[in-house]
Amino acid sequence: MNILICGKNGSNVDTIIFTNINAEKNKVTMISIPRDLYYEDKKINSVYFYYGMDEFISQIEKIIGREIDKYMLVDMYVFADIIDLMGGIDITLEEDLIDPSYVTYDSGVWSTLYYPAGDYHLNGTQTLRVARSRHYSSDYDRAERQQMILEAIKAKALDMGIEDTGTLYEMVETVLDDTETDISLNEALLYYVKYKDYEIARGNVISTGNVLQTEHEYVNYDTSASEEVCDEITGICEIKNFVYTLLPYEGNWDYIKWYVDGVLGE
Repeated sequence: MNILICGKNGSNVDTIIFTNINAEKNKVTMISIPRDLYYEDKKINSVYFYYGMDEFISQIEKIIGREIDKYMLVDMYVFADIIDLMGGIDITLEEDLIDPSYVTYDSGVWSTLYYPAGDYHLNGTQTLRVARSRHYSSDYDRAERQQMILEAIKAKALDMGIEDTGTLYEMVETVLDDTETDISLNEALLYYVKYKDYEIARGNVISTGNVLQTEHEYVNYDTSASEEVCDEITGICEIKNFVYTLLPYEGNWDYIKWYVDGVLGE
């Protein structure tokens, strides 16, 4: 079974994670898809805003060569509420997380985001910070942290004893009430019982480190990036706006499908 797990801030889809559940291997594999992937003349994260979830899923399926059975689109603030409902989660940062552009407010003190490498117990707001920060790392680093957080959520759910059944039910109900999804409450609880002991394989990110390359695409609207472009024949120059995009090497979209097949061992 394949589930598409997405996170959004307002109308923007910031997180896209393809999740494969393999019953033969008792394994859940997560593969992050970058939001800046430029497919059919648009960034993939804009498809949901302009065309809705059905078209968004359809394009993801074409890109990765896999059918999506179920999906979840979680708002970032609901995500923070879920973490608080669970009593926080435990994570380990292998490297310092520093983002001077990310303003924080804790216990009456304004600061900027800084978490030295080490072990942490995070509440909802703190988890959201770790999940969203990218300006002084990268989208790829952020994708890996997001997968780590999902694994930590699973670990915390497993730590809940039978006395926490009510909390577990409330947590799942909260998720589904404020989440765009085609997963019912009964299905969600069934998935938890059925797959809770499966191994999680994370750290897989479609990136410039494997099958993608960075390019910039000229657009007919104002952006934060622009450059002077001169016609080689006429010598006439003009300022053009552009956006940074990600495309597969040599424009071959099969590279992404091959990467996904390789990660899943197929």
